[in-house]
Amino acid sequence: MPWSEKSPGHYTRPIGENESMIKTIGERGLPLNREHWSLSFSAQFKSRSKKDVDIFVKLHKAWKVLRFNNPSLASTAADGLLHYTVPDTQSLDKWTQDTFFVIDEDHITPEELIASFKPGPYVTLHYLPRHSQIIIHASHWRTDGIGAIQVLDAFFEAAASNQDPQTLPWGLEVTRLVPSVEEALNIPTTPSPEIKAEAEKCIATIALTRGAIGVDYLGDSTTLPAGTRSARLRLSESTTEAIKEACKARNISIIAAVHAAIAAVNYAAAPEECKKKPYTSTIRTTLRSYLPEPYNTPAYACGLYTSGLMFQVPASQSWLDNAEQYHHQYECVLSSEFIQARREYASQMLQILSMPLPVPLPTPSEVDISSIGDAELLMNRTYGTEDDGIDVLGISLGVETLTRQMYTFVWIFRGQLEFNLVYNEAYHDAASAGRLLVLLEDILETELKNAN
Repeated sequence: MPWSEKSPGHYTRPIGENESMIKTIGERGLPLNREHWSLSFSAQFKSRSKKDVDIFVKLHKAWKVLRFNNPSLASTAADGLLHYTVPDTQSLDKWTQDTFFVIDEDHITPEELIASFKPGPYVTLHYLPRHSQIIIHASHWRTDGIGAIQVLDAFFEAAASNQDPQTLPWGLEVTRLVPSVEEALNIPTTPSPEIKAEAEKCIATIALTRGAIGVDYLGDSTTLPAGTRSARLRLSESTTEAIKEACKARNISIIAAVHAAIAAVNYAAAPEECKKKPYTSTIRTTLRSYLPEPYNTPAYACGLYTSGLMFQVPASQSWLDNAEQYHHQYECVLSSEFIQARREYASQMLQILSMPLPVPLPTPSEVDISSIGDAELLMNRTYGTEDDGIDVLGISLGVETLTRQMYTFVWIFRGQLEFNLVYNEAYHDAASAGRLLVLLEDILETELKNAN
């Protein structure tokens, strides 16, 4: 169902099946005051303003303008519904007070802040002036990786615009409240036998995680998770360009090449007794380009429009074999049948998630992957004018992980291929995560040189 006005200025809609599925997964961390898969996305920036303007004031106003342009940012969830209320001046100030934070202490680094994040009802922005950085924290059911970068873009556009949020026509923003993916794609509520079969086929891929390879981890099955940390690696522009050209010559995408390298990292870092096991990971894809207008535009960044399924490669395959298979999967996974099964898939997954958690043996501990591709297709390097603008120097994206699994986030920004490997500090340490990224770079460059 679409959004509807229940009382003057108060709008609601049911939480969609895919939103509910991701929300349920995230809330499994609530007993530990954590939220699995919650998103943290950030940007380091530099002001070019020659005017005597307080950057805090500019960012503070931009956060309010961002809410007007992307109102679902301020929606809340309760009792199976999403709620949005058109704000007056007082409630807009209260929302900003509850969601915009300045972190100006020496001992709080961006890494420490991300590791400390707790679940909350709102999307929050944290400005760290000592690091010239903003970090936005959001539940994953609210948006996805592509949407997160689009939100960063919209925020800096708002900051550069110098708009006064008090002059905006509040009330008109409700036309941009995002629909669920099921509503946007007009997926039938009653599945056909073909849709049911496709959903069951997708769910069956989860079984591929059993008995798959994983890397070593700290602790045992009783060790509770702690904060999420990350290791970063940024390749040079020249190295990135060489990787692009090598992939083009071999008719494979960069994401396929990186995915194959991550598979190789898993085998290199796995215990000796596990090296003959298959590697299972996720083929993640965006549905945004398949949405009808206007839902396929950045104005609907605050929507969960992603999908995926598990895919397995055997230990016997070469890097090139894996890269070619991954390339094919990324190219072909989004069939019309797959897309139409998104509602039924999530509905069946919700039934599975309602059952008691099984104890998987051994505990999954693979390194997985999530790519947003070229981030400069989603946001700019610079905003505003030469005399009054903002340069974005770098971006980052990751999720909170409460398991022994690690996730490698991949993107290109300012012509440089970047990796952010997120891990839970109860199960992995910074040194081992850093070694995995060094190994990833070495495998990627070596295999692309050697592949025929």
